[in-house]
Amino acid sequence: MTPSDPWLVVRALIVASGLWVASPAAAQTQAALFDDTRLHDVYLTLSQRDWDALRAHPEVDTYYPADLRWSGVIVRNAGIRSRGNSTRNGVKPGLRVDINRYIDQTFLGLRAVVLDNAYTDPTLMREVLSMKLFARLGLPASREAFARLFVNNEYAGVYVMVEPVDRTFVERAFGTAEGNVEDGGYLYEYTWEREYGFEYLGSSLTAYAELFAPRTHETDAPVRLYQPIEALARAVNETTPDRLERDVGPLVDLAALARFLAVQRAVGEIDGFLGNWGMSNFYLYRFRDGRPAQLLPWDADHAFWDPNQAIDDRLDTNVLIRTIMAVPAQRQAYLQALVDAATAMATVVPGDSRAWLEREADRLASLIRPAVATDPAAAFTPEEFDANLQDLLAFLRTRPSYVLCAAGAALDASAPQSCPLP
Repeated sequence: MTPSDPWLVVRALIVASGLWVASPAAAQTQAALFDDTRLHDVYLTLSQRDWDALRAHPEVDTYYPADLRWSGVIVRNAGIRSRGNSTRNGVKPGLRVDINRYIDQTFLGLRAVVLDNAYTDPTLMREVLSMKLFARLGLPASREAFARLFVNNEYAGVYVMVEPVDRTFVERAFGTAEGNVEDGGYLYEYTWEREYGFEYLGSSLTAYAELFAPRTHETDAPVRLYQPIEALARAVNETTPDRLERDVGPLVDLAALARFLAVQRAVGEIDGFLGNWGMSNFYLYRFRDGRPAQLLPWDADHAFWDPNQAIDDRLDTNVLIRTIMAVPAQRQAYLQALVDAATAMATVVPGDSRAWLEREADRLASLIRPAVATDPAAAFTPEEFDANLQDLLAFLRTRPSYVLCAAGAALDASAPQSCPLP
């Protein structure tokens, strides 16, 4: 048992007795929690010994009981743990807050909230802006907002509050039936183990289980979980371009995939589905009603990274995408989605010369700059924040023009063929 277990048992008994309950949340909503027009204050209260242990061992997933408070709403006895991959550290730990870890409860209807430390992004904004563009293109994406985190009433730094991709997300994105515990759809988190581009790994389901971690139906038999993944990989590798829509189309939503790829290329993503190290940072969702599966974005803190990324960069490194691009109609859909993404980024409003996403970056920077300047655990200095912000704004000013030019030239042979990179 951990040092907190006796206290945890007592608290659980008190909550169960009805003597200690969370504050009413009727006046607050999920929309208010993820309102990115304000800088939120989030408070975690837990044993100092537990907080010290979490920071001393950020590499492990040990949960600790904590109370969460936001905007007058209090949730007792949630569970927190360290999270992240390369961003894990004990100075400014990334945190997952599982609301129902110990008690059957929710927070504004959410089962969990992620507190992202954005430790590799000096601007803290790349993922937030990327998710905005996914949503603008009509794709399901996590809602996000900035918060000052206080742990035991001490300022712990600026964090990004992220809506986790889980059953609650599925319910919001695809409807209640899809999120049903018993007969809803199947959600998988892709877990990077090595560079992989959808090659067929054979008939053994173990190979696919290592890469696609189930986040719903976790206790289902392996054949129910992974046979469809194996079948998808087999179909992708055995089909030819002329049979793609017949063989693969019923398994993967090709139209949504084109828009997903277009967003990641438009924002110069280097660690996504076509990342520099193979596929990474996405979820796969299989619908209960048999509709083609769909990709969901995640962890986009390496978006807006490469202003010189060509629109066809790494399209040939993934078996699925290579086959898709060999089908004229599918390549056309991808190019048109690029135009849509760049157009959304570059949309201006009367009286303001800045494009939509540049305005959003400016607005968010002004919102968080004072908190960034006083962040006691920041990985970067305020000067680095401002310098990287200028690089980000320059990207947002120049990238849409290149994408529009390059995609337009590919769509129309009569269009100008010279599209210099920014």
